[in-house]
Amino acid sequence: MKSMTGQPVIAVDTAEEVGKVKHFVVSRDVSHIERLHIDGRKKHAVFVEWESLESFGVDRVMITTASAPAESDVDRDIETARGAIELLGARVLDTAGSEHGSVADATFDSDSGLVSSITTDEGIEIVATNIHSLGSYALIVDPLTEESIS
Repeated sequence: MKSMTGQPVIAVDTAEEVGKVKHFVVSRDVSHIERLHIDGRKKHAVFVEWESLESFGVDRVMITTASAPAESDVDRDIETARGAIELLGARVLDTAGSEHGSVADATFDSDSGLVSSITTDEGIEIVATNIHSLGSYALIVDPLTEESIS
């Protein structure tokens, strides 16, 4: 996820760059990416739905049409655009109350958008089945055990 932030977003139908990946809007349970926040459009935040993504390359993201990015009035989108809810950099707390640093990176399936794991800045990789939720305060995970980390 970290390496995709800042990548150009190119529309397949026009071959034009419509902006750059600014944030990933993830579901509350962090099971999947719902949409991308794209910069490049003046003062209003615009988003591309996951279904409008054509492919992720090593140096760009392809979307189906130049008209796919659109404004949103969904609270979670707006909070993500403002940086209030952000997976990368989020504080990691477990349900037992222990802190495990912050999210340094996350991996996901580029076809489905399913999140497979997060890696903390302490070098701990936590598999998706042990992640509960992401809010404005922290990412909540199961207590770390041999089975919950990879």
